[in-house]
Amino acid sequence: MKPRILVVEDDRFFRQMLKHWLEGEGYEVHCAGSPDEAIALLNRLPRPCILLWDALTPRHSLSLLHQAALEGVHIATLPVSLASVGAPGAERTLAKRLTSEEAILRIVREYCPLEDAANA
Repeated sequence: MKPRILVVEDDRFFRQMLKHWLEGEGYEVHCAGSPDEAIALLNRLPRPCILLWDALTPRHSLSLLHQAALEGVHIATLPVSLASVGAPGAERTLAKRLTSEEAILRIVREYCPLEDAANA
């Protein structure tokens, strides 16, 4: 079984880019475009090994934690990585994107090692 990741990103292009890229690395990736979608996924899917959260999503990142608590979704022990690929309106260069991808992959591999999945 592949390690499962939940990506919360309001930008559809970057959400799909992250999904495609992480699936290519060997992960099962589920995506949400908002905190509401993330809560719905957390309610019906098996627990992900990490939640990758875009810090610039329109609703404040703490709203996901608050909403999850109100709806009885236990995510207190779920690793959460807050990040953003770039500032709104800023041109994203290849070098910046690669640096971000390398950082994201380092975090993902720490909490979702692929070798554990291969031995299961």
